[in-house]
Formats: sequence, C-alpha cells, structure tokens
Amino acid sequence: MIGALATPALYRGLSSLAAPAIHLWLARRRGQGKEDEARFAERLGHAGLARPEGRLAWAHAASVGESLAVLPLAERLCAEGLNVLITSGTVTSARVLEKRLGAGMMHQYVPIDRPAAVTRFLTHWRPDAAIWVESELWPNLVLAAAARRIPMVMVNARMSERSARRWRRMPRLIAPLLGAFGACLAQSEEDAARLKSLGAPTVRLAGNIKYDAPPLPADEAALNHLRHEIGGRPHWLMASSHPGDEAAAAEAHAALAGKIPGLLTLIAPRHPERGAASRSPSAARATISRRRRISMSPIPWAKWGCCTAPRGSRSSPARSPIMAGIIRSSRRCSAMRFSPARICAISTMPVMPWKKRMP
Repeated sequence: MIGALATPALYRGLSSLAAPAIHLWLARRRGQGKEDEARFAERLGHAGLARPEGRLAWAHAASVGESLAVLPLAERLCAEGLNVLITSGTVTSARVLEKRLGAGMMHQYVPIDRPAAVTRFLTHWRPDAAIWVESELWPNLVLAAAARRIPMVMVNARMSERSARRWRRMPRLIAPLLGAFGACLAQSEEDAARLKSLGAPTVRLAGNIKYDAPPLPADEAALNHLRHEIGGRPHWLMASSHPGDEAAAAEAHAALAGKIPGLLTLIAPRHPERGAASRSPSAARATISRRRRISMSPIPWAKWGCCTAPRGSRSSPARSPIMAGIIRSSRRCSAMRFSPARICAISTMPVMPWKKRMP
C-alpha cells in the first residue's frame, strides 16, 4: 500500500530530507574502507576530472563485472570518435578500471542519489548519451538525465523475479524510470518479459555482453605453475565468494570428497582483503592445505585458496546448500548472442542524437 504512493516527486523529496542519514551511511562505509578517501568528493557530485571537448557518452556500471562488460562497448564508441565516461560505485571497480581504461576513457564514482549531487554531476559532465549496464536504477539520476533530454539505453538489462516483485509495489515510480530509456536490451526472454510488465516501452532481446568480453590478462608463468600443481585432479571453483560462502563450499567439498577421489576446491574471495579471513570458516569442515596468490592483473580478487578434506574423512551424502546455490545463481547464456560492435549498433541507433551510425 505504501509503495503504491511512491512517485518520483515523493522519492526526490524524501532523498533530500534523508541527507543526514545518507551522510551517516557514507561515513560508516568510509570507516569500513568501502569508499575511496582520495576521491570521496566524486560521490557528492564534485568532478575529479575536467570534461573533455567533443561528444561524451556516459556508461554507468554498478561494480566490477558490469565495468568489465562495458569496456568493449566503450572501445567501440571511442573508435567512433566519442569520449567515454564510466561511473561505478565500488572501490574495487575503480582499481580494476584504472588499469584497463583505453584512450578517450575516464572513470568517476557515481554520485549518491540526492538531487544536489546529481545536479552537480550532470551539470559538469553534460553527457550526450547515457548507457546503463544491467539494472542498477537510481531514480533521481535517471529522471534528472531524462529531464535534460539525454538519450539513454539500458544494455545487459536484467530484472530478477524478486526485484520485479518489489518494483510492482511501486508502479508509479518504476514506470517513469523505465520509460526514460529509449531501449532496454535484455539478457533473456524472462528479463524482457518482466521489464515489459513493469512499463518499459521498448525491450529487445540482445543476450549478455559479458560473454563478448575478451579474456582477462594473466601472469602466464603463475598460471602454468598452478596448472602443473593441479595436474589431473578433479577440481571446482567458488569464484567471487562472500562471507559465509566458504563454509558452504567446505560442506560441499566434504560431501563430495568421498565420491570424487582427489577432489580439489578452489576459493577466490570477491574482495581481496578477505583472503586470509576466508580460510577460517572452511577449517571447520576441511583442512586448508595452502593458499597462494596468482597475479591476474587487473583482477584483485584472484587470490586462490586450495582446500582439501582430511584423508579418510566421511561426510553426509545430503546435497550441500552450496550446490543448490550454484544452480540458483548460475546465469544462462541467451540464445541470441551479439558481438560488442553489433550490440553498440543496436543500442545506439534508436536513441543517439548524432548522425554517424554504426555499421
């Protein structure tokens, strides 16, 4: 009932009134090391760089995965003579992009979704077009860009059933948000159907551009050494793990080790600072034999832990929660798959204001 009353105007007013609470939240994040102290002003809408001359495309990517996924698209736009600004909200994504941005690209932290910060950001950068990766929608930022008649497209668009249920409680807010986009290029048919049901006027199926990203660079010597040490052992990887995931991985390992001799479990924590801490939960059910860092620049979370269950250990044959989690969280590749160049052409043609079009 309360959600049905949510409108852009109400959201804008509440986000202004909530300034003290938002700043307390930001202070807490700074204390936890989740904000970049040297560039914190960017979160308040103060630009850390000058706007380059000429046309500027702005791409917003929530975190690391989305930032890497949009790079091939950014490269294509730069090849067409545009400058590209990429925004994200995490320190890790900024560090990754710092090593991978090409000529004509720059990174800034996305401003907090308060009217004052959003106004400062848009006034300085004056983007000619905006690309939103996936579905991190900040109402003030989206609607302020639309009010300035900035053409926008959502690429890699996704909308989980859980998110869709939440948005359905706020129909007067989500409809204007999705209506601000000239096109939403969905990852799957399910995503497309949910976006349409929520009010997106133009939805197309374009697949997942993450599958079009080039292989990440790696230290070949370290990689070959790891391959040599693993040898022919059966192995599986828990990648981008969060607190609590390692214990589930250890449980899965214990459940499978008796059936798969020599099984090796690799754990790559999502955040590198959790590398040492990620071993502790696993020790409850498995013995960590060793943990080794591999230089896979610029992926800071590629710190691998190798864990094996004690020899002769027995475990319950019940299905591990991690296996169910892996099945639930696995992403399906769409039947339609496009190259970055074609995705760029599809996404820009309906909405970009300039005359030169992609082939």
